[in-house]
Amino acid sequence: MICDQCGERSASVIVKQQQHGQIIERNLCHVCAAENHSINVAFEQDPLAIHQLLSNWFPNSQASTSPARKEVVTCPSCGFTFSKFLRLGKFGCDSCYDAFSPHLDEIFKRFHNGNIEHKGKIPASYGTTLKIKKEIEELRKQMQVCIQEEDFEKAARLRDEVKALSAKLEGGAADGS
Repeated sequence: MICDQCGERSASVIVKQQQHGQIIERNLCHVCAAENHSINVAFEQDPLAIHQLLSNWFPNSQASTSPARKEVVTCPSCGFTFSKFLRLGKFGCDSCYDAFSPHLDEIFKRFHNGNIEHKGKIPASYGTTLKIKKEIEELRKQMQVCIQEEDFEKAARLRDEVKALSAKLEGGAADGS
């Protein structure tokens, strides 16, 4: 589908606006969508702002932190509350992270499918190289343990494995993979 505005690039953004009771749909390319100021005016602020994202994940956050139901968590340094963080999408000071840490874990779990740590994706072309590098790193750690325990035969086998993997890594880099 071609961009409705420039007619040159393929459309990657669909903008739906309500005008005079009718919904008007426009298909825009990423360039025209970025240049179109009427889109941001309709949202009244950056459409990808973190506080909007957080308010979508926790729509009743202000009700759940009311003093009648639950103790209000406040940063001891700046007096920022957790509900204010959810509303604004940013902390008041560097101590806020420590003060709100138990509540942040719940947010991270929702963002990362039950995990509190982000483990991003690796491009397929780089994944093999990274896997070999991690394997080499692990073998070197094992080799150091073997040296400390004076198990030099096993350390020598691990050294040979590291050399083989390093050669494979260098060969793969030369091939462009």
